[in-house]
Amino acid sequence: MRISLRRVAVVVAGIAVACGGVSACGAASPDKGDRSATASASPTKKGPGGPGGRLFGGIWTFDERSLTVDGQEVHGPEFSSPWVEFRDDGTVAGDYGCTSFRMKAELEATTLTLGEDVPVLPAPSATPAPPEKIASCPTPQMQQNDIASSTGPDAQKPKAEDLGPRSPELKDFEAKVKKFFHRGQLKITEKKLKQQAGGPPPGSLPQLRNEHGDVATLTIVRSPDIFDTKFRLDGWEVYDSSDNVKSAKDTSFEFHRDGTVTGKLGCNDFTAKVFFNGSHVFFHDTQLTTHRTCAAQNMEDEAAILRALKRSLNYRYAGGSEWIHMRDDVGSEYRATGLRFRSATDQ
Repeated sequence: MRISLRRVAVVVAGIAVACGGVSACGAASPDKGDRSATASASPTKKGPGGPGGRLFGGIWTFDERSLTVDGQEVHGPEFSSPWVEFRDDGTVAGDYGCTSFRMKAELEATTLTLGEDVPVLPAPSATPAPPEKIASCPTPQMQQNDIASSTGPDAQKPKAEDLGPRSPELKDFEAKVKKFFHRGQLKITEKKLKQQAGGPPPGSLPQLRNEHGDVATLTIVRSPDIFDTKFRLDGWEVYDSSDNVKSAKDTSFEFHRDGTVTGKLGCNDFTAKVFFNGSHVFFHDTQLTTHRTCAAQNMEDEAAILRALKRSLNYRYAGGSEWIHMRDDVGSEYRATGLRFRSATDQ
């Protein structure tokens, strides 16, 4: 059975350690000019100690896509993608839900002080192929086009009722997230997770609080450890099932902080550009750098992997030093296909 990315993110957060890395490249979705991405940064600075150091260099999102503002628990719409990245250039970059932001920031061991807004980082020239149906953050025009594509009043009515409330819901959520980040200094604490019967120690998640009682629990999207780990392509995810890659032991993927990924696809070496944008990632300019001939199964797997990477699809992902899961961003998770990576030292 398929593993939920939300559950994946929670598990990764439980094993995440204090972080000292930095971010890689990012890219905006092709039809959202206001959603700039994270750009490459040199891994020269180290984060603070304490809970603040755990945040440094990682990309995080709200646990269960919710936070509490003015005593009210606010949930993000299903299609929203809120995230925040604690960068080594003295800023935090992220997304309120479907609108990007970047602010000056002072990250200490137990406090986070956010300053004035600064221009969001420019997106790279390359963009991923558009999803088949609904994007993560559909614009009002996209919603209207979807409604208009239906035929007959009975077909249009339920779609209009379904899509109509989305814009106000998203607007309210983004306003609450923005308010949370602009109400003064945030204290960084940790929320202890519940002990599962017979399970390992539960661990904790970082938590942000302000003097107004607002609180947000964070869960990891991308640990900086992803850049210090060699992965193997362990399996294919197809809808609600998965299948192992038969030549997995002959594959390798190494993600680099300069926005490239190198490795082996089963027979030949390869290189590609990889862009992280919060909870999304896509591959671009995938090329083989050798031209060997191997066993038939290896060649078959390599051809399939190469086709998948060259599609340049926008993947939702969660990942750390143990494994990475990627799923096509096609509106419905049950229609999505994806890739499953596992640490080469964990096999």
